[in-house]
Amino acid sequence: MSDIVHPVPPALRDLLRRWEAVGRPPQQGSNWSLRPWQLAFPEHSEYLASLPNPISRADAIEACREAPDGSEATVRGFLAAMIWGYGKVGYGPYRTAHVLSDTAGAAATLAEVAGVARDEGGPAAFELLADNHLLGLGVAFATKYLFFCAAAGDGTPALVLDRLVRGWLARNAGWSLRLDWRVGAYREYVETVTSWASELGCDASDLEFLMFAAAASSDSTSQWAGPSFATVGETPPAAVSSLTLEEVAVLEALDDAAEAFAALPVSAMAADDDDFDLGVRQLRRIVLARRRP
Repeated sequence: MSDIVHPVPPALRDLLRRWEAVGRPPQQGSNWSLRPWQLAFPEHSEYLASLPNPISRADAIEACREAPDGSEATVRGFLAAMIWGYGKVGYGPYRTAHVLSDTAGAAATLAEVAGVARDEGGPAAFELLADNHLLGLGVAFATKYLFFCAAAGDGTPALVLDRLVRGWLARNAGWSLRLDWRVGAYREYVETVTSWASELGCDASDLEFLMFAAAASSDSTSQWAGPSFATVGETPPAAVSSLTLEEVAVLEALDDAAEAFAALPVSAMAADDDDFDLGVRQLRRIVLARRRP
């Protein structure tokens, strides 16, 4: 393990204390709409109908247990991971379909990556995927798939790294990660959070969830309802559902802009990341405020 230079953020200690005080409730399952996924993947219609709704982290871990086996098992595991990640976001099925179709041998790559995640751990699988990149699959959703595959094994964990976790770390740990395919940076992230978990007496995945929950609770455009322990002093987020095609297109463009910005080199201006994130959140609020009743 590399030398860890980031101490445990006090805010994370407080989140863990509050979470434990209310009995360590798990993350809420992700609500999703069956029909759009069946339309995008008619050959998997029966399997999709068998998935729980809402789908939990535990459900997705079980779905990815056989992902290293290849072919249909891999695609089904990947679908479950993406359904969990996208929830009710309307363009989830479209993007997932393109990930599987736009790169030759995508399913075979995902099967190999799943096996490495299970047997060797998240950073090794991340490196393999970085070297065999699938078009349309960014770090945020790739690490969701890796998380579920690694959780079924005994290796180093694979932790989700998306804009919410990244933003929380920037604000509370002074740590500006980039959502790009830098293997060393992802390994440092996993090793650091794993070290924090060892110090705090919990699992690394617990801390990733706590950071995600706290960040989601402060974003009024997030579909993820913040649990009570993470919303102290925050405004509960509004649910995002039943979007029109036009609204989906604008929100998708904002998500793309946020992901692209997060991959840029770190700015010398410490407030730039927060300012950009705030701007995107304000734009999302404007879009949702203009929705037809």
